[in-house]
Amino acid sequence: MKTATGACKYCGQIMTIEVPDKFKQADIDEEVTRKCNCPEAQAITKQQEMIASAEGMIREFFEGRENMDAIKLLLLSAVEPIATGEIGGISISKGGYTGTMKPGKDTIKVSLKYTTVDSVES
Repeated sequence: MKTATGACKYCGQIMTIEVPDKFKQADIDEEVTRKCNCPEAQAITKQQEMIASAEGMIREFFEGRENMDAIKLLLLSAVEPIATGEIGGISISKGGYTGTMKPGKDTIKVSLKYTTVDSVES
């Protein structure tokens, strides 16, 4: 570990922090930005946390489910556009499974629903 000085990329605030020896200046500035209290840095940090959390939920939902890679990959690709507000949500189905994702208050809501339908024709 080493002591390094970096700047927030949004407000320019300078901060001295402890970082791994291998960190370059860009890595140091990124870490300082994550720790900065300015509104822009806090909003981006919150957004990054939402993205990581939603991606983790999606991977967990689909763990051990065979033939569901297409739904998983599509949901994963939609996480960032939902977090940034580019799209309002996504719903995708395959077989009896329906995966949905939409923004919530300070979160991204992810759900996976399985439905079976019994029907008879005479």
